[in-house]
Amino acid sequence: MRERSVVPEPPSAEPIAAPRAPPGAPRLVLTRKQWVGLPLLALIPVLALAGVFGERKASVSATTRSLGVTVTYPARLRYRQTAHLEIAVTNRAARALDSVHVSLDTAYLAAFVGVHVQPAPAVPYIVSLAHVAPSETRRGEVEVSGDRYWRRSATLDVATEDERATVRFSSLV
Repeated sequence: MRERSVVPEPPSAEPIAAPRAPPGAPRLVLTRKQWVGLPLLALIPVLALAGVFGERKASVSATTRSLGVTVTYPARLRYRQTAHLEIAVTNRAARALDSVHVSLDTAYLAAFVGVHVQPAPAVPYIVSLAHVAPSETRRGEVEVSGDRYWRRSATLDVATEDERATVRFSSLV
């Protein structure tokens, strides 16, 4: 017995009738949590444009009878983002200072990677400045990249033979 093959009929040219929408205006139905969360989600880009989530710098100063110290530091930086601490030491005395020692907290610097200090220190993280003339300002810079999350506090000491200026600050990574 021989089998017959069945040839399918071609599709009809008539359009398919789609179901009609129910009568009435469409309504937005949200739960209480969604009514609270939706404005909060819309607020995030606005806060980002306002700079709430970005990098931020701050400055702190200290003065003594013969020294002035200003540190500009990253108050907030992101993971693996490079930032700079700028240190300015000013001789406020009427006489030249033979030696000034600037030391930065090693525990603070341990929270960062790629730490580069300029001018280069002879002893780790202690920079010695020789013969600072009256009213002269010497500048130094420390380049850091955030490696460990959280707030890191630091102490910067600037000392002469008879005086010490201490500056405290912190950075959030």
